[in-house]
Amino acid sequence: MTVTVLVMVWQLYMIYTSGMRHVTHGLLLIAGVCVPLILGTYLLTRSFPARADRRRAVRTALFILFGFFCASLVGALIVSRVDYANFAQAKANYWEHFDLMTNFRPFETIRLYINAIKYDYIGMEIPLSNLVGNAMLFMPMAVFLPCLFASMRKLWLFALTMALVLVAVEAVQLLLACGSCDIDDVLLNLAGTLIVFGILKIPALQRLLRKLYLLPPDAETDQTVEEAAPPAATE
Repeated sequence: MTVTVLVMVWQLYMIYTSGMRHVTHGLLLIAGVCVPLILGTYLLTRSFPARADRRRAVRTALFILFGFFCASLVGALIVSRVDYANFAQAKANYWEHFDLMTNFRPFETIRLYINAIKYDYIGMEIPLSNLVGNAMLFMPMAVFLPCLFASMRKLWLFALTMALVLVAVEAVQLLLACGSCDIDDVLLNLAGTLIVFGILKIPALQRLLRKLYLLPPDAETDQTVEEAAPPAATE
């Protein structure tokens, strides 16, 4: 656990000071924390005989990952992009080129990237990394929010919450003149989270999430466990 915390602190430091230069870099950073923490939590839960203790340990680990992920997003999307030394000049330049730094027409940027891929006039890496990267960026939220908060298991509430969060991120980027404010970023981010949300609603995956203690067991599972448990000894 100590090693995992140190890795988290180091990776957050790198993100806040250097930013997230590439989607692959970001995924490697996240994996560097997720893998050891998940493995450690799995080994820890095996030592707990009670299911409630196992669920509590998994939930604690998930909260830690959720906090790390949120902090990473704030660092990558906002903090590391602000030019603190020349903020006034950077903001003036941002507003001077407002049309280039913003897009409020849905699917405009997506269409440009698709055409770039189709006609291959700027290479494949830039349009693909932006399309796929934006779709993937908030995907973990489709795991964190429903597993940690019961109300987020409702599609409409999850979608509304994510839409508000994504719009807020774009608004902060606009106010701080850091990064582009693009409605298509919101659409791609939201589409990615909704895809994962829908996939995780598959019954087999729901059972897997319950088996891994990421979701609480349903009534039928609880009844089966109670029936299978040995009767308490009486004196």
